[in-house]
Amino acid sequence: MNRSNSLHETDFHLKSTFWLSVTAGTLVLPFAVYHLTHQHVGIGIGAVITSLSLYVVAWCCHRKIYKTAYTFIWLTPFTTFFVAYLTDKLGISGTYWCYSTVLLYYFMMSERQAWMSNIIFALVNLPLAWNLFDTQVAVRFSVTFLLVCAYSAIFLRVISKQYSELHILAITDKLTGLYNRTLLQDSLTQAIHQANRTNTAFTLIIMDIDYFKKINDELGHDMGDYVLVQLGAFLKDSFRESDKVFRIGGEEFLILVYNTDAANSANIAEKLRKNIENLPLIPDRKVTMSIGVAGLGSAKGWKEWMKVCDMNLYEAKNSGRNRVVAYTG
Repeated sequence: MNRSNSLHETDFHLKSTFWLSVTAGTLVLPFAVYHLTHQHVGIGIGAVITSLSLYVVAWCCHRKIYKTAYTFIWLTPFTTFFVAYLTDKLGISGTYWCYSTVLLYYFMMSERQAWMSNIIFALVNLPLAWNLFDTQVAVRFSVTFLLVCAYSAIFLRVISKQYSELHILAITDKLTGLYNRTLLQDSLTQAIHQANRTNTAFTLIIMDIDYFKKINDELGHDMGDYVLVQLGAFLKDSFRESDKVFRIGGEEFLILVYNTDAANSANIAEKLRKNIENLPLIPDRKVTMSIGVAGLGSAKGWKEWMKVCDMNLYEAKNSGRNRVVAYTG
């Protein structure tokens, strides 16, 4: 699940960076205009460049082509020396821009890049403050600057961790630890797009435990849950990291098999069926599964693909259960 989680964290980072960039770029513009027309042209030009750079970042985020290296390579040196220039020209009021710059670093870059950027920023601007201001002012600036750096790092770490944990909870079946239905549509749609673009084979396998209601009714729901947990672990261990294993219903599982055609997936499913039948899940009773297999074939959408696989599953159940029905068209 690491890949999916990473993708969603990236999406979260793009959205937060987009809005921060738009907001910061917009707020810097009046400052730029004021200095271009009334005060210091050099400061005005620097502020315009800063604002435009932030809008470029926002545009890259909107297009989903943003890389944190862009900000690290360009904005870190530029903003570091621009704030130093502000401090030299405006005095203590120039240092106010240090705090917003630090915050932007942490929210627009990776944690490691943000730390490196702030170290570079501090190595340039802290000595400058001690050189320009008296000791009392320099101490106050240094302490507040370092506190903002620390608070930003802690806050971002906590927020990122909480977001990651909440996202995992949202996409994970609580009982088995497999994917739930939340990611199903996106996963199947992406597979269809990739198959059309690169001619990569994808196959669906849908599995349903035979007579699962009898297990719950006769042996209790605790035993039913035990069977589900054990089967979930078995399926997860039976497939590659590139495949995705879902629990999509009470006793129903779905596997999206990557780079494998329907014929090979049918062989995989048959092997799974035999292995599951021989698992010692319940004393003196075999647990079996009916399985439907469907290659992408001519399906244009994920619902059509799912429908074909479901039809094969129903055929397996109607034909006596504990068997595999595959569609290879």
